Amino acid sequence: MNVQERLSRIQNDFSGRYALFAEHMNTGETVQFGTMAPMETASTIKLPILVETLRQVERGLFSLDSPLSMEASDFVEGSGVLQSLTPGLSLSLKDVLTLMITVSDNVATNMVLRQIGLSSVNHAMHALGLRNTEIKKRIDFSLPGPLGLSTPHDLVLLLKGIHFRTLISAQASETMDQILIQQQYNTLLTRYLPYELLNGEDDQEPAVRIASKSGSLKGVRNDAGLVTTPWGTFAIAIMSEAAEDMRFHPDNEAMVILPHASRAIFDHFADQSAG
Repeated sequence: MNVQERLSRIQNDFSGRYALFAEHMNTGETVQFGTMAPMETASTIKLPILVETLRQVERGLFSLDSPLSMEASDFVEGSGVLQSLTPGLSLSLKDVLTLMITVSDNVATNMVLRQIGLSSVNHAMHALGLRNTEIKKRIDFSLPGPLGLSTPHDLVLLLKGIHFRTLISAQASETMDQILIQQQYNTLLTRYLPYELLNGEDDQEPAVRIASKSGSLKGVRNDAGLVTTPWGTFAIAIMSEAAEDMRFHPDNEAMVILPHASRAIFDHFADQSAG
């Protein structure tokens, strides 16, 4: 069964719709499945926010050590830990970015957007060629409409820029990469990858490394990341919508079915390398 057949079978088993784009960083080979029309980003929009923040740091508008204070207006429920802490708390910009990515902290995201400006994210993404990527609002679930829109292709384009250090300086790209490696909600990409490759033994580095950002809302599960393997690195983005299972649960339908798509891409690129 080839990779497209495997991806089609996954769609047949899924109550919603999903789309995928992947590109091997060494060979340039791409795999696409499903529509490339804009879809709800959920928290994967935090990847463009991270990129634009580092672009502004590079321009000298502020530094990663700049303090950011948590204001009451930043408060929002959902993922993260800052919502449980006291307004007035001050953290460095780098620490706030780390919380925004690693635990998908919504309050941290609003703090960053207050610093850099929401419109600047959209201007930057369009300038970088991500024509279908747009953040629509700060994180506020009382406001109607999507948090943001993007496509798997756009997200892979952004990841590709991080990998090749072409978006901003190599140092800033390395900072982004190191933050993304620490992301704690990457089970859409990793659930069915070989355990022994993802977990090093005796203090050895794992053979496979994931630097990613995921996102979830009711009926939506997304993940986008760089997967570094012994046979090269590839970028992959999976976006889904309209799933019938609305639970925020480890065994949500999308979290059980869609990781098979990640494994299909993993196997495909491994086979291509071996062949």
